[in-house]
Amino acid sequence: MKRSSLPIMLLASTTIFCNLASAQLNIDNGQMTIQPGATVIVLGDVNSNVNISGTGLLKANGTVLQNINMNGFVIPNLEIANSSNVALAGDMKLSGTLTFTNGKLQLGTNNFTLTSAALIAGVPDNSKFVETNDSGQLRKEINAIGNYTLPVGIGNLYEPIQYQVSGSPSFTNAYLAARSVNGIHPKKHPRSTDYLKRYWKLTNFGVAGGAINATGTYNLDATDITGVETALKALSWNDTAWVAGTAINSASNAVSIPVIAGAKQDLYAMNQFVLLNTKIFLQGAYNASTLLMNDKLRNSGSYVTGVLPASNLLPVTDPYRSAPYNFIHTNNTVPETVVSASFPNPFIDQANPNNNIVDWVFIELRNTVTPGNTILQTRSVLLQRDGDIVDIDGVSPVYFKDVASGSYTIAIKHRNHLAMSINPAVYLQPLKLAANYTTLDFSSSPAANLMGVAGTSYYKNGAVNFLYAGNANFNSTLRWSAPSSDKDYILSSVLSNNAATVLSNVYSAGDMDLNRSVRWSAPNSDKDYILSTPLANNAATVKTQALPN
Repeated sequence: MKRSSLPIMLLASTTIFCNLASAQLNIDNGQMTIQPGATVIVLGDVNSNVNISGTGLLKANGTVLQNINMNGFVIPNLEIANSSNVALAGDMKLSGTLTFTNGKLQLGTNNFTLTSAALIAGVPDNSKFVETNDSGQLRKEINAIGNYTLPVGIGNLYEPIQYQVSGSPSFTNAYLAARSVNGIHPKKHPRSTDYLKRYWKLTNFGVAGGAINATGTYNLDATDITGVETALKALSWNDTAWVAGTAINSASNAVSIPVIAGAKQDLYAMNQFVLLNTKIFLQGAYNASTLLMNDKLRNSGSYVTGVLPASNLLPVTDPYRSAPYNFIHTNNTVPETVVSASFPNPFIDQANPNNNIVDWVFIELRNTVTPGNTILQTRSVLLQRDGDIVDIDGVSPVYFKDVASGSYTIAIKHRNHLAMSINPAVYLQPLKLAANYTTLDFSSSPAANLMGVAGTSYYKNGAVNFLYAGNANFNSTLRWSAPSSDKDYILSSVLSNNAATVLSNVYSAGDMDLNRSVRWSAPNSDKDYILSTPLANNAATVKTQALPN
């Protein structure tokens, strides 16, 4: 019995013993049984509000997109044989075998569940798989340990997930789920240069004890990878922070993470990194009355939350890469530019004025060798009024790319202050992926943990440590008299040997108190500031920064 175009409306019990072809299949409060060996070939859509029983096959064999809406009910066996694809219009469960012949099964916003007995037949490839093209998941019910492959993908790329369940777990209505997502992970750091352009969203339920590992297979081509594959590391996003994965195998294009029972995780691969939370105060900007630094370089007028001040002098790109500073950058070829696409411009008036940006600072990440050590990477980042150092978005901890979790020496530099470093012989800063890891607070660090001596290498006022102001020529010393006099540098290099010159509204190395002007003569003389404040009115005093090299 064959019908090529007549829709079937099942209102009562129907048993299929032989092949049947129909344009549409609608089952409305009836019962349909497909007996062993029987095949129902459907050229159009399928709609059912009951389970389809039996062990026969429903074959989607249309020539245009077909829709299947099982309304959450069960289908025994399904064959996808439509090169124009089959789309779910409701949740569906499959108890037998899913066979891929031609085309994809597109989930949309619907979940497709494979029972514990369900199998995958045919060989999924870039044209035949379960396409998770929206929020719908492919789920696999489980009741035993073993390996479970979920043949998901997106677009024209087949990117399956394999779960490995081991140990001695218990199972209560348990399932494993996944969907492949087209696009760069939204939490990828903006300075990551090597990353996948796809990721997987993983969930699981009802597994207690034992161990679960998930492995995603990506495609090695320009559509799936940006940058260098060998720089990729396996990572998991847990809705709060990145966590190190298990491994990445570039030979098999596979990336793996440990799975946390009951948790939602995103499986991804990008550059390995660590995050630094640190804090420092600049003597030149510090206001002893507010116990905060002034942010006059950013805003010289009134504050309006959320507005970028018209008076802002802070550069939007790293000032340490160009004259007159020309700091040496290490393993950091991408110039820092403030981020304003995903976040508001960090130079706006913040709702919390303590978070307003004061200036750029320069950080050296060093290894642990003592007494000298090697600079592994540098970053130019932003300093808030309360001393917090943040990345170029004005919010996040400082990111170091291609750096493994471990303990490091940290040094902080500024364009007209003496540098400060922790003492690697006494203390090393642990760094990890976690954004809320231990804060390195230079302002309150014990003297033993810092290089040099308070009053010589760094300024100390009460219990608070500061970078010494007055290093106008950004070398390793702060001096009144020649050679390398900082006051002389202001006159010769900043004011062009004209003591009458006043520079107003400038971002300059000669601005010792960061008040946006440079003056030789009183009032508010920058040379007088050097003598009176960091040198405590002793022209013979020399301040010398201490770094571990």
